[in-house]
Amino acid sequence: MMPLIGLWYLQDLFQALLSERFLAPDLFLVFLIYRVTKNPREASPVIWPALVGGLFWDLRWTSLPGFTGAVYAFLAALCVVAWNHIPYPGRNAGLFFLLAFSAQFFASLVRFIFWGGFRGSLTGALVFQLCSAVPVIIAAALAVAAGMDEDNARH
Repeated sequence: MMPLIGLWYLQDLFQALLSERFLAPDLFLVFLIYRVTKNPREASPVIWPALVGGLFWDLRWTSLPGFTGAVYAFLAALCVVAWNHIPYPGRNAGLFFLLAFSAQFFASLVRFIFWGGFRGSLTGALVFQLCSAVPVIIAAALAVAAGMDEDNARH
């Protein structure tokens, strides 16, 4: 639980530092998807924190409480379903990268659509957010790959 709180706070800190120009990458969401790879059959340790973390994000940064929480919970649930429906040999770092980047892209796109009044200024922020999320997702994918080596040794 402490890593989730720490990453939420780190994401909040990045948003506070970058808020005038850019949107911070969703570090919290990437870590939740990373947790899906560790306990693939369990959805509640991922979905409930996603909902609560997104709700706190909304209370801190947006004017629509529950919106980001619903998006995070929906994306976390989709990742749980996708990860669990892929056969074990297909669960690898590439699949994690695809799931995490897709979730990051979808969450960013949904915010972009709902904040449509500022499209000119948000387009650059959206691109920066996606580009800044790629190194984080790659680092998490490398952690997944290292964990997969250990899991393959057990199977």
